[in-house]
Amino acid sequence: MAFTQAVISGGGTGKSVDVTEQNEMQVYCPTDIKRASLLGDAFAWPAVSANIDTTDCMILVANTSETRKLVISFCMFQGDIVGNMNLKVCSVAGLTLAGTAIIGVNLNASSSKVAPASAWSDETQSPATSIIYAHAQSLPYAGVAGIMNRVDLNDAVVLGYNTAFGIDTILEPAAKFEATVFGYFID
Repeated sequence: MAFTQAVISGGGTGKSVDVTEQNEMQVYCPTDIKRASLLGDAFAWPAVSANIDTTDCMILVANTSETRKLVISFCMFQGDIVGNMNLKVCSVAGLTLAGTAIIGVNLNASSSKVAPASAWSDETQSPATSIIYAHAQSLPYAGVAGIMNRVDLNDAVVLGYNTAFGIDTILEPAAKFEATVFGYFID
């Protein structure tokens, strides 16, 4: 039987690694959003139950940091309409964004960091362009909110300064929708 040597670094003094009787070692590799959360750099932006017009964006999160990038990890959304929910990326440079302000919630409750981003529910000024994903939503039965949808973006959406990520819809929800965007900041 051949053996492979593994060198574990960065554990600090006094750290040890356990190996099972079968010479197996389990390695835990936290996700990027988990690591960012431990540093106080991960946030959630929740939007709930606004009566939005057809042309308005359900939720829009704009990176306002000139030095850090905002990575969108995943989002969750649902509404009381049948139709497309569109995920979009757009430039917001020069726009006066409007709607109901959303404060980013730090996913590390012990951190006092504030998100260098602005977010709105029922946002009225962002363009309905650069759609990166169109999700056809159906309802379990008429007149009720739909099933919560989760879209994992696998950290593929990276926003620079004055760019934004939004969840838009083709039709107007009748005041029943929820949407949350999860993301983290990197240097």
